Amino acid sequence: MGLVAKWNPMALKLVMWVMGVLIVAGSGLGFIGGSFFPFDQYFGVTASVAGVAFGAGLMIAGFDPVGNVSWVRALVLYALLQVVYQLFAYISIGRFDLIAFLIALIAGAVAIAIYPNKPELLLQGKTSTVMGGGMARSKM
Repeated sequence: MGLVAKWNPMALKLVMWVMGVLIVAGSGLGFIGGSFFPFDQYFGVTASVAGVAFGAGLMIAGFDPVGNVSWVRALVLYALLQVVYQLFAYISIGRFDLIAFLIALIAGAVAIAIYPNKPELLLQGKTSTVMGGGMARSKM
């Protein structure tokens, strides 16, 4: 095991924790804007609460990312959606948040690059179960 590979488990945990903290903080600040313009509540949900729950889930899953592969997939999906959203917003209305774009791009790429079992993460091969294998085989 090389020097860099030795740190991959800790780096993956840090990526999950940092993204969780950033999403919780950003969603928490969304409560302020949501109190003046509650557009998200028209359908019976509050986007800020959903963001806090998602960020907290990422932080909790960050304790054992390999055992919570579905949460790592959710992080990668979030990163992909954020990148697509930023590009779409730039093309359509000329608004682009470079910080959000870079954080999403880096976090998603790092999560994919250092995840130890890429076939399971990317739903390839026979290592995943029918529903995507959210729990490590050793914990079943």
